[in-house]
Amino acid sequence: TVQSLPAPDLGLQPLSGTVVPRVPVCEQFTYLQRRARQLRSRETLHGRLAALGYLSTITSPSVLAGEAAAARVSVRVQAAGSGAELRLFVCLRQRQPRRQRRAAAVAASAEAAGRTVVAFDLGSYASAMTDAEVGAMARQLGLCYGYNRGLPQPFRLALCGLRDAAPVAARLEAHCWRSWVLGRHEEPPWGTWPAASLVYLSADAEATLDRIEAGDVLVIGGVVDHANVASRVGLARGVAEAHAVRTARLPLDGIVSVRKTSLTCLAVLQILANFAESGDWAAAVREAPALHCAPMRKYVVWH
Repeated sequence: TVQSLPAPDLGLQPLSGTVVPRVPVCEQFTYLQRRARQLRSRETLHGRLAALGYLSTITSPSVLAGEAAAARVSVRVQAAGSGAELRLFVCLRQRQPRRQRRAAAVAASAEAAGRTVVAFDLGSYASAMTDAEVGAMARQLGLCYGYNRGLPQPFRLALCGLRDAAPVAARLEAHCWRSWVLGRHEEPPWGTWPAASLVYLSADAEATLDRIEAGDVLVIGGVVDHANVASRVGLARGVAEAHAVRTARLPLDGIVSVRKTSLTCLAVLQILANFAESGDWAAAVREAPALHCAPMRKYVVWH
């Protein structure tokens, strides 16, 4: 859009298309460049448009109120015949950062390929954890998201039960979780997917997870247990059975013994990712990085 400027102190005529200046062209460019710098210094779209008289052409209240600060405005000075033009380009849609665009592309590819959904049940445990455990849970989720994003065949991640997981959601703000490309569900897993498709992973389950079927939704309990007390043994299994969801445990027998009530969310995700790639549970468990470093390393005994 070509903006017609009012005549400045330099004695310029209003700019409209080709301009025949009263002063040398170099002085016109100097004036226009100074005007462009002033426009770029404005903090909001409202101020930039008002400075050029464009405010009347924008009729959407949301643009002027909520989206103004997010919009991109560029001002360019270019030659036009024997004069100069000041061009204003307004983009009302915010451009996503490159990392977020890549993550969106990966998530779209995973969804198109029908890859397995791994859901974290946060709402069932948020009230049972201490403040330190809630912070550790938020860090675990950040590590899981970053690890999954780097996989050659990533899972489709989802956070469930957010309606009852306000403490965890508050801690996730420090990890910029609103820019994560994954599913967010207010309802718990059994309120989001059919119960027949859910497999709740629990170390106390009787059945073992021998293979991952197409259409399965693998649910990981979003809980951190710093106390490692007997009262939390079977917690995930109890939650699953209360909602008639089938449970399964990872086939760790003969590979490793864990002297803890449960594995970390990151360790479980890494084992699942390794198995999805190799199809070998023994290799999947042994190659999980989380089992070879703190905090899990001191609880692990290899066979």
